[in-house]
Amino acid sequence: MMMESMFFEIESRWIYDNQDLRLNASSYHPESANALLLIDKLNRKGVSIETIGNIVKEIFYPPRFKRIYAKEGVTFLSSKDIFDFLPVGKKIKNASPEYFIKPGWILVTRSGSVGRVLIANKLLSKAAISEHVIRIVPTPQTPIQYLYAYLNSRIGQPLLIKDIFGGVVDEIEPNHIANIPIPRIPDLEEEINQKILEAHKLREEAQELLLKAEEMIYSELGLPKIDEEDVEYFGGEIGRLVKAFEVKASELDYRLDASYHLPILRKIKEYLSSSEYRLTKLGEVIDEIFIPTRFKRPYVKNPDDGVPFLQGAHIPMIKPMDVKYIWKGMKNIENALLRKHWVLMTRSGTVGRIGFVSDYLNGWAASEHILRIIVKNRGNPGYIVAFLSSLYGEYQIKGKVYGAVVDEIAEQDTSLIEDIDILLPDKSIQDKIGSLVIKAYNKKDRANQIEEEAIKELEIYLIETAEEEEK
Repeated sequence: MMMESMFFEIESRWIYDNQDLRLNASSYHPESANALLLIDKLNRKGVSIETIGNIVKEIFYPPRFKRIYAKEGVTFLSSKDIFDFLPVGKKIKNASPEYFIKPGWILVTRSGSVGRVLIANKLLSKAAISEHVIRIVPTPQTPIQYLYAYLNSRIGQPLLIKDIFGGVVDEIEPNHIANIPIPRIPDLEEEINQKILEAHKLREEAQELLLKAEEMIYSELGLPKIDEEDVEYFGGEIGRLVKAFEVKASELDYRLDASYHLPILRKIKEYLSSSEYRLTKLGEVIDEIFIPTRFKRPYVKNPDDGVPFLQGAHIPMIKPMDVKYIWKGMKNIENALLRKHWVLMTRSGTVGRIGFVSDYLNGWAASEHILRIIVKNRGNPGYIVAFLSSLYGEYQIKGKVYGAVVDEIAEQDTSLIEDIDILLPDKSIQDKIGSLVIKAYNKKDRANQIEEEAIKELEIYLIETAEEEEK
């Protein structure tokens, strides 16, 4: 399979016609040129074209500030955190009001992974958001959902990122977004608005279900919330500052890495052992835990020729970004495919991010950097997801990790994950918690399907409308 060439030619006059005299290739990429050509065709067809700056109230980002992290305070979310299914972030105590957003604002990443777009919801409005996220503040008349779909489309995305700048880190500015042209077609806007609204509502419902399941891990199992302040460190308060602790030689278990012996793990064992429910090992409730053999990834551009490919970075996301497709004719592709109700766990880099294979993800391919966990029929995979996602699971997983440069759990060491302590309550309690998790993931992925369909509809409508001129 031939790799597509990324070379293209431009006329020198295009550089002088560019108001900013840009020399970076992205400003003249064929996709950007094609998007502008399509806008021009729509304009000549009689479609109203406005700039985004003219249909919104404000486009801005707050100034940089030095963050003061603290145990108690306001949740602070980075430009990466806002795309997590359940954003966690860190606590800071010096967030000013200008860092908070409101539901319905459109958020755009302005540096690093430039041009990722999200509609803010109630959960995000409770946190301070990084200055690396541009805020688009709508007016009452702004077609928020249509604008969001447009910026995520094959037309809006090239226009959004064509003016990136920066020698090391890519960036865009609010004025770049303000100058993006957008076609105004009332009937199309109404149709797209309704579909994106439905997807947005499903995502919020999914987050609420997952939060409820998370809380039930503590309330239904009678477990206390984990607090590192309850942990004793060697040397009193001074030892707490550097997190110094001692370990008996008899407890080393041939592991000299500190993460394997963290005092919080002893506290977790103590809490779990005092529960009224049976303490067992994860290995006892699963049929199999495995990693597919490493394989070469022949990517294809046409989705019809491939299978969507899930990578480790996608696991925590509320919607998979920049999904690639691997060739469906590749040898032994069956070994890479996911099956409904499998539990997923990232095993390298950021180890221990937990996912679930919903109806939507059934049949996707996935990276060998993702562990597959198959729960026994008498168990509830949703409950296992909830438990492993809790701090009781998270700390234990981190304690199993090894690696000098990149943290990982290798294929030969899946027994480390099987050794994780879990509580096994009555099946009715497992189902009560697990059903919420399964519903949450199905709602999240149904939202992604609806959104994809809406964006596809927008693209087809604009392209067909533009091409009518040529007939």
